[in-house]
Amino acid sequence: MNNEPNSLIDQANFSLDTAKADLDLHEAELEAAQSRYNDAKSRYDDAMQRFLEADLLRVCRWNQMYHKFVQWKEDHNGDTIVQTTKNSSDDVKKLAKWVQNQRVFYKYYINGDTKHIKQHRITALDNLGFVWNVFEHQWNANFEELKQYYAEKKTFEVPKRQNSKLATFVLTMRNAMKKRNEGIVVQKDVTLTEERIDKLNSINFHWGLKRPPRKQKAPAINMLTDYDQQYQLLASFKEEYGHLKVSKMLQEWVKGESEPSNKEYKRLPAFVAAIKKEHDAYQEGKPSILNEERVEQLTALGIKWKKPLNEPRKNTRSKEEDPNRETRKRRKTDDEAGDSAYEATAVNI
Repeated sequence: MNNEPNSLIDQANFSLDTAKADLDLHEAELEAAQSRYNDAKSRYDDAMQRFLEADLLRVCRWNQMYHKFVQWKEDHNGDTIVQTTKNSSDDVKKLAKWVQNQRVFYKYYINGDTKHIKQHRITALDNLGFVWNVFEHQWNANFEELKQYYAEKKTFEVPKRQNSKLATFVLTMRNAMKKRNEGIVVQKDVTLTEERIDKLNSINFHWGLKRPPRKQKAPAINMLTDYDQQYQLLASFKEEYGHLKVSKMLQEWVKGESEPSNKEYKRLPAFVAAIKKEHDAYQEGKPSILNEERVEQLTALGIKWKKPLNEPRKNTRSKEEDPNRETRKRRKTDDEAGDSAYEATAVNI
């Protein structure tokens, strides 16, 4: 009995040694596999580079525009955006259009549609520092400029008269965070993503203004918490005025042509606009504050929604579906006959 613990320890040590030997073996195999992978990747990269160089020598429209893009970059201090003005030449406009098309084709590519642009051409453009997303590029440029500004000035309060572009960037980021904190639902808001928040936080960006704005505005409508209150206000407006033309009434109130019985009515145009955006998101299956019950409730109240794309619009009926086609045709024939009679009479006179 006294030898049993020692026996168990010996067995455990043996298992540990065996496992360690297996681990060392697999680590050696992994290292060898990694070495083979690196070697294969190096050969692939070399072969791809030779292929790119050979492919770019072929005579085709894409290669012609590519070489014009290379020349543009050399002549314009490394610029890869290719922006145009009304005074730009036709060649520059064609190059700018080609650059825009490559960005569109790249979006297709990453979504699985690879017939518009191939990987080796994407690689060729990547090697030139091609900008695939202009908005992301501009945001990053603004961020780097703000980072440098803070390093020199120790503040994020940028005077607009000193640097209008950077001041606008700071204000836009703060307004976007304010809306985010207030729970205002925006149908498509890419202004302030989680990644951008993290980058701004990394430089200790101050999200709030140091001084309040000079003119205090009414608080924005929080669609998450104020929906029921705003709906009741809209229903009250409908009962009082007999319609939901809130924007038209707001124009009258602003011009002083009339006065609302309830000052809160002035906020209804923003609410109606917001719920219509929410309805678009709801129809597309995106996150929305609306549900089936609320949509039915708003429809019954008299809200007019945007027609789905698959529903026919005005004057889009086929000839067979138009009941008044024959009537209009007869009227046209009668009008033409009347015109002819008038001309004949005029000649006789």
